[in-house]
Amino acid sequence: MNALQSPVLAFCERISRISVWIGGLMIVMTAGLITVEILLRKVAGMSTGGADELSGYGLAIGSSWSMGFALLRRAHVRVDALYGRFSGAPRAWLDCLAILSMTGFALVLTWFCAGVLRESITLSARSTTTLSIALWIPQGLWITGFIIFSGLGLILSFHAVLALIRGDHAGVRDLVGSRTANEELAEELDRPTTAGGGQC
Repeated sequence: MNALQSPVLAFCERISRISVWIGGLMIVMTAGLITVEILLRKVAGMSTGGADELSGYGLAIGSSWSMGFALLRRAHVRVDALYGRFSGAPRAWLDCLAILSMTGFALVLTWFCAGVLRESITLSARSTTTLSIALWIPQGLWITGFIIFSGLGLILSFHAVLALIRGDHAGVRDLVGSRTANEELAEELDRPTTAGGGQC
């Protein structure tokens, strides 16, 4: 079975889709809140009070919940000045090194975020604003996105290393390789047909 057809990766795809929709919704709500705040200040000369705080939470949570989807879709930015000069085994090794490095970073980030959350719970910390929000609530939602990101990174790393051991360099590329300009172009050309059910 192709690594991309794995039931585990199919499940990861579903989880990442749900999380990116939640992340996107948070960012849209944040944009709406900021818009309302600006209009109130301009038109009525008043403020909602706490919009800046809530928008900060919204952006942080929305970003962390979207990272897993970007990782699965290979949409994250990579500096590939040397990468493009290689092919076959060297490129597959670089792809595995990249996903392992990314996953390692995600795990370290999640670990330190967990420390912040644990401290907030222990101290019953609240924001020093008029809203006085219990900090474990936004921090808990924030770290959940990083946990999903780290989990997806571990699963992708496992499948990529397995493919590398089997000598399946194309499988490694399809899982974690940097997307080529041709792949991105093909995806853009296919989009109107899939979205609209026909030609534009």
